[in-house]
Amino acid sequence: LNRLSIAVQFAVVICLFAYFLLLWQMVKLREVRLWTAAWLADAMALAAVFVHAYASIPPIGHRITLVLYLAGKATFAFLIVAGARHHLRPGVEPRVSPLALTIFIAAWSLILGFAVPSLWQGQLAESALVGTLLLVGGITVLRHPRSSVSRWLGWAMLVEGVLFLHSAALLLPGLWGNTLGFRYLNYSSFVDAWVELMLALACIAVIADRREELLHYANRELLQSQQRLSRLVDTDPLTNLSNRRSLRKFMASVVDTGGAFIFIDINDYKQINDLCAHSVGDATLQRLASLIVEQFRPEDHAIRWGGDEFLVVAPGMDQVSAKARVAAIRQTLRRPGDDTPAFSIAVGIAELFPGGDPTAALEEADRRMFAEKRRR
Repeated sequence: LNRLSIAVQFAVVICLFAYFLLLWQMVKLREVRLWTAAWLADAMALAAVFVHAYASIPPIGHRITLVLYLAGKATFAFLIVAGARHHLRPGVEPRVSPLALTIFIAAWSLILGFAVPSLWQGQLAESALVGTLLLVGGITVLRHPRSSVSRWLGWAMLVEGVLFLHSAALLLPGLWGNTLGFRYLNYSSFVDAWVELMLALACIAVIADRREELLHYANRELLQSQQRLSRLVDTDPLTNLSNRRSLRKFMASVVDTGGAFIFIDINDYKQINDLCAHSVGDATLQRLASLIVEQFRPEDHAIRWGGDEFLVVAPGMDQVSAKARVAAIRQTLRRPGDDTPAFSIAVGIAELFPGGDPTAALEEADRRMFAEKRRR
């Protein structure tokens, strides 16, 4: 029964290692790498137990298998806890370096493997160490879970830790010559196999949850990037106003409410560029854009139509209000700015009634602006 239980547990752990190795190829998370190495170490420990149980080996061979078991189980526990810690705090480096941990495990395994009088005494010390590590790790995960799924990992580690400590408790009376509990240990590997399978399933659930979290994050980043790109594409870099690519949605916004279309064009803009340099021409455009934003409402849509032409789509605004705002802009432009000359503008205003045709209103405002330009 003892040998059969060991064989069953060994087969289960080999399958778990193979699954995590495959998972590692698909999910590039550090905890997956750590847990894959953990199941490999567990398989090594059980292989040593399997050889010890089935093979006829000399006494030194029993000591070597004990060292391998101790090293494998200790490594398994440390790696399970390290993966859980990285799951809780990704990117945070461990407090103990891998080199120091390797030296500790090697020293622990060699000293116990060759110094203890009986093999079960090495198993007692190992069960106490592994049980304590997993118990503390499980409590930490339960106290600071990354998500609700993390609690499954915490409980699985807790159960595994309690099981190892229970084994240590059963072995402890042997120090006084009492064999209480040893009969149960003959088939405890059946229980170990089920608990390790539960721990592996908890790890897989945590990986799936983390993967979903990363996908949500990547999707949110993609949407934000698309929004930033859309703003860049739909925004005039010189004036920070919308460009004419945004016109369609602005026109749709005034169909139900009605409103005003205001075309604005700078008079003699070419002359400003020729006489004062293009940098002054750019400043002139920026000054006019600023005044348009200042004089119109936040819900009004200001567009740089192209060149020195601007368009304002003002939902719910009538011609009287639009003309008053344009008059305020003209009044300001009669005075030179800090780095721009005084200049004038030609304006065309068309009112759109609710349910009307916004394209027709746009064309009417354009015609009136050019008519004013010609009259000038």
